[in-house]
Amino acid sequence: MTARIANVTFHADDPAALATFWCAVLGYPAWSGWPEEDVVALRESGFDDDMLAERAEAWDGDPRHQRLYFSRYRHEKRQRNRVHLDITPFDDRRATREELAAERDRLLALGATEEKTLAGYWGPFEEFVIMMRDPEGNEFCLQ
Repeated sequence: MTARIANVTFHADDPAALATFWCAVLGYPAWSGWPEEDVVALRESGFDDDMLAERAEAWDGDPRHQRLYFSRYRHEKRQRNRVHLDITPFDDRRATREELAAERDRLLALGATEEKTLAGYWGPFEEFVIMMRDPEGNEFCLQ
């Protein structure tokens, strides 16, 4: 047996808003809340609207695709992320700088911010990365 990543979880001030952003980034259906049968079960167990809003997800329902999970975090973030996502606009090839610039612009329109661009080499391999942040400041790289 081997393990797999079930979720990538983010602490969030506004889980639904962050799920909406990442759904748009990844091309997943827009977050519209938990399935009705889950809401009924949660309400029967005592959940109110605020408790339902404490969690959200970005996922297309395909178990082969990564699910991002957002959980309300009511504490101040004091340090930089120790883990971040690297995203790319293609799954079959490396993007050109022009394609990365176009994707950066799309992500900026969705609410991301740009930190800086890193260009250099790792041995003989060119590296070109645009460091960004989602609307709540979580770091990610576009490459």
